[in-house]
Amino acid sequence: MVAFPLERPLVKSRRRSSASAASPLVLPYFLAGPENRLVAFVARQEASLFEFGNPILFVGPTGCGKTALALHMGVRYANQLGFTENNAVVHLPAIEFARRYGDAVAADVVNSLRDEIEKAPVLIIDDLHLMTSKTSAQNELAQRIEARVEARLPTILTCRRLPTEVRGLRPSLVSRSIPGLTIPVHCPAGETRSLLLRELAVAFNLDLDASMFGMLDEGLDIAMPVRAIAAVMRQIDLWCRMKKLPPSCEAVEAAIQSVSPSKEISLAKITNTVARHFRQRAKELRSSSRKQHLVRARSLAMLLARRLTSLSMNDIGDYFGGRDHTTVLHAIRKTEELLRDNADLRQAADELTEKLSRLSRQ
Repeated sequence: MVAFPLERPLVKSRRRSSASAASPLVLPYFLAGPENRLVAFVARQEASLFEFGNPILFVGPTGCGKTALALHMGVRYANQLGFTENNAVVHLPAIEFARRYGDAVAADVVNSLRDEIEKAPVLIIDDLHLMTSKTSAQNELAQRIEARVEARLPTILTCRRLPTEVRGLRPSLVSRSIPGLTIPVHCPAGETRSLLLRELAVAFNLDLDASMFGMLDEGLDIAMPVRAIAAVMRQIDLWCRMKKLPPSCEAVEAAIQSVSPSKEISLAKITNTVARHFRQRAKELRSSSRKQHLVRARSLAMLLARRLTSLSMNDIGDYFGGRDHTTVLHAIRKTEELLRDNADLRQAADELTEKLSRLSRQ
């Protein structure tokens, strides 16, 4: 396990409005365990990584540190090139680029925006997955990335998933995002997460004992990102301030509950959401039809029901047309196998899980 300090450009250099400013650092350094061995290697390189590929693409779930790493690498490379100006690193969220492009088209000043993007010593475009509905802006960004690559100017991109797995991203943008160097970023796990919990406790000046850390480790989702874990620590701190008491197991339990789903999502909601995604009717998913497209959608709905609810396989089978435990188990296992090899189905499962998780908190 290694830790390295995170460098950030000045606010001006990010060229962003205060409303869309980069999230403040949870910790001023990045903890990298075995799950992020590649991140640790590339982030500490003295030589330019852009010799291995351009653009550099960070891929990982929300809150795992993609933006912090992109800014860190942008500053390091700008320093290597000898740039000291505040505007050496231009940092734009993809959705902000889309907005600026739309404004530039309306005001007939597109060339000005193109010059800014193409001539920036280092360009960072954040969260490509958020501009899926902006077709024209995607095509424009693809052209700007291509121009920068041809000019050998470093570009750093971030995305929640591989661009090839994001529905709605234009082929032109996808093809220009992935030929460089792709770096996966994972949420902390195992010993890294245990150390992170202790480091965050120190950062929030919380005196937690071993039993409290054990509660946090067991009670928090195994895939919880750093930003969300920090929010749990803030909840503990807030509880202690409100009660005017030192940290306790009660405070930890309250914090864990604050980030847990407030209610279990219903089978009807899962079925309707899956049906809409695949453009089918919910009653068809619950029918006895063996049409392949319905079997695929129905099996995925069963898998999501098993993952997102506390219902038994018998309960799930009863809902989906009176199927027995063995049939549901077979469908779930078959779907899990398909998810490993079928990128389209895996993407659908990810999108549906995110949507249903949001719905469960409403």
